[in-house]
Amino acid sequence: MDILDQAHDQGAVVGLRDVAGVAPRLDIDVLLLKHPDTFNLLLIALMELKAEALPWKIDDGFKVDKANKMSYFQLAGIHGLPRAKWDGEAAAGKLPNSEDPGYCAHGLPTFPTWHRPYLAMLEQTLFRQVANVAKRFGDSDKLSATRKQDYVEAAKQFRLPYWDYYRPRDYKVTMPGVFQDHKTTSPYDYHMPQIFTLQDVMVKTLPDEQLIAMTNPFFQYRFVDGDLTEEEWTASKIDVAIPTVKEQTLRHGGNDEKAVETMNQALNMIREDEMRSCLVMIERGEYSNYRNFSTNGVMIQGQNPDNLSEILKKNTGSLEGLHNNYHVYIGGFTGPRKSMKTRIGHMTCVPIAAFDPVFWIHHCQIDRILAIWQAVNDGHWFEELDEQDRWLVHDGLVPFRKYPLVSDPKKRFWTSDLARKTEDFGYEYADLYGKDQSVEQIRETFAKNYGWSRRLTPFQHFGKPPPEMEPLDLSEAQVFQYTSSAKSATQFRRLHPRAEIQLMRQETLAAKPTVSHEWYIDDVVERMAMNGAFTIFYIIGDVTGHSGQEWSELPGFFGVTHVFAAPKEACDHCGKQEEQAHLVTSTSAMTSLLLDYVEVGRLPSMQPADVAPFLVQHLKWRVQTALGEVVDPRTLTATHSLKLSISCKTSPLPGETGSVAYAFYPDVIAQIIANASDGPAVGTEGGGAGGWL
Repeated sequence: MDILDQAHDQGAVVGLRDVAGVAPRLDIDVLLLKHPDTFNLLLIALMELKAEALPWKIDDGFKVDKANKMSYFQLAGIHGLPRAKWDGEAAAGKLPNSEDPGYCAHGLPTFPTWHRPYLAMLEQTLFRQVANVAKRFGDSDKLSATRKQDYVEAAKQFRLPYWDYYRPRDYKVTMPGVFQDHKTTSPYDYHMPQIFTLQDVMVKTLPDEQLIAMTNPFFQYRFVDGDLTEEEWTASKIDVAIPTVKEQTLRHGGNDEKAVETMNQALNMIREDEMRSCLVMIERGEYSNYRNFSTNGVMIQGQNPDNLSEILKKNTGSLEGLHNNYHVYIGGFTGPRKSMKTRIGHMTCVPIAAFDPVFWIHHCQIDRILAIWQAVNDGHWFEELDEQDRWLVHDGLVPFRKYPLVSDPKKRFWTSDLARKTEDFGYEYADLYGKDQSVEQIRETFAKNYGWSRRLTPFQHFGKPPPEMEPLDLSEAQVFQYTSSAKSATQFRRLHPRAEIQLMRQETLAAKPTVSHEWYIDDVVERMAMNGAFTIFYIIGDVTGHSGQEWSELPGFFGVTHVFAAPKEACDHCGKQEEQAHLVTSTSAMTSLLLDYVEVGRLPSMQPADVAPFLVQHLKWRVQTALGEVVDPRTLTATHSLKLSISCKTSPLPGETGSVAYAFYPDVIAQIIANASDGPAVGTEGGGAGGWL
């Protein structure tokens, strides 16, 4: 632990390999259910790291206040606000008008590698605290020798957990759709893990393991006056008129049951096609190139319309794009929700996203996808960037210092090359840990774990998941053994009985299909077009309402492009990207919704001859900023290079032979715009229900 203590004092990232070896990162529900002692230590350590008032004694050297550079507040602030440089790290300033770009790595190929030592910094800080909590249990005269040793062993196994978005958490859920009564039902529920949505949890406390209800440290972060200045709150681009927004982190405008319901509905509506995009990234083919996989940023400047069309014929989806979308699905959209007026939450806004505890667990999932991608694409790295950008592999990932600390700024920080292997930080993901697998075996296992819940042809239903992917019964988990007086006792959702699941089947058709058609809308736009985060919403069908919240609840809603950008007032790096008209791309799959339209008889087939004219008639898009301003898409097209296209991936079905082919249909977008060019602007009177787009 001496190494860890020294790194802690220096504010350096050393990882856990030389302290505790290599151990697996697990899904958070698996961790809390199957490793209750480790999770109990984590809960206590996170409470202490957040500098919360607690009823037990904390050892000297482990008491944390917000001024401590390794406190939760200071570590979260690295991602954006407050503007002050972290621990005086001047090599990359965060102050306005500085010549340095700041710490932000969004829109660049270093996006996934920058966040890896960032997660490792929190992980080692929590590990140090976890080990000390275990020591304090060991010092107690209330515990047996066996229990004391249990905590010692549990502490060694601690690693940050991840949230697997594509692991079902329950059975059967109903949500908006194009079937009867504008609803659709899925046999599996992919809601956010409940550890993030319940206000309190049961904790075995120091020093005697008394099991009591305590405030859940994963539920929210509580701000105090002075954490951020009024100027910084304004620069965050969150609506400061939202009640309690400057007091606690929020999701979908609140932390109440209605906010959770709205968030979970969005997560379920987009799950199948977001997972479809994730599966493609791990499969063979176009995403084997690191440049294509890593970032949504376009590493070229000065694009003309012809160049933009060519960009849209290349890969426009990315790990960063997937990450961006989940930020807004978790944080939320602006607009009315039933009888309430909802607003966004902190996860939607770059400068303050990291204060929400779910940020770190969300990013572990992104890092997990990166690690799996690396395992099946060994040898693919920054060498695949354009020659003028390959130097980024050796660029310092500021402010993440190496241990031992050196003064030379060229040798001071972790780089993407140094951060390439998770084992060097002391962890692997459960998918890879302790397994001697070939590349093909890793791909096959990933496909087996998730492909069962992806439809490829009309009238096909979900299959049976492998046993390890079935929803977990958390009613026996220690953290949820609520007493009747606990605030969350009545809010905890028990696992629904498993209904009879319709397995994958193919209806008897005139001709059995041999290929699948997967459809996408691809876009490119300037990242700083709105000087902050903004979202493009995609709908197939009628559009009503004038806000993102309303559009996201429509039966025909199928996805977003969330441009996860900070305002230049909070991030000088983003300001430089504005000057450069830095472009980003994204892809939204629409396959699942089109399959639903075939099933209800509104679309004859998934063939291009049927889908293209259907999209011309029914595809629409809307734009809204994080602060709620509805933007006419024509503004983005005219002044900020917004361009869209339609693509289709045709693949042989399992058991069939043939090759994968891509086709592009730019004329679909051109016809939509031509047909609607005389319509009113979106957001104006007459433009909301079918308007010009």
